[in-house]
Amino acid sequence: MRTEPARQLEPFAAVPRELLVEVYGPLFGAIGRLSLSAPVRLSDFVNEREGFLRLTDVEFLPDGDLAPSQLNSGSTYLINKTGIELICQPSDATVERRADDDADNGKSLWTAFGKLALNASSDLHVPKERRYVQLHTHRFTVSAYLHMVQGADVEAMLSHMPTKFVPLTVATARFLDPKTEPGTIERKLMLVNRDHILLIAVG
Repeated sequence: MRTEPARQLEPFAAVPRELLVEVYGPLFGAIGRLSLSAPVRLSDFVNEREGFLRLTDVEFLPDGDLAPSQLNSGSTYLINKTGIELICQPSDATVERRADDDADNGKSLWTAFGKLALNASSDLHVPKERRYVQLHTHRFTVSAYLHMVQGADVEAMLSHMPTKFVPLTVATARFLDPKTEPGTIERKLMLVNRDHILLIAVG
């Protein structure tokens, strides 16, 4: 009796997922969709040393030196990660405004990112504490909580982090030279580029 050879199962393909993100650099602010594979980790999202973020359906904000009239909204842009100061989830108003395109807008991923932020750069079983800090970049003053191993030193942690972007929770970023209102943005989770931090006040 002849038997057919066993069929090889196709490897599981991760389903791409789009996440609505708000990205700020020294000269621009933009909202766009970032396509990433699921399941995804925070480090896979932005914490590569080099490379670009590919954003689609981009909308430029009016608070940057690069005015929206100079750029093509709705287009696809590659943004150099080294030039990004801050990444966060868009405001609830923006999410609602763009809900026709995607009712979720990656909310579940941002929730997962928030949980990962609490465990950043340390073992899950190591006790942690929140340290209130104020970070200054060229464009922002960010007041937020930094989650770190109990008893650890902020300087040592930030100096030896293997990742470029620092996760902060319950964060408020104030524009140093706001072009429009509001002059501040408040988010549950922000990712600040270490290379753009000029000084840190530890509360």
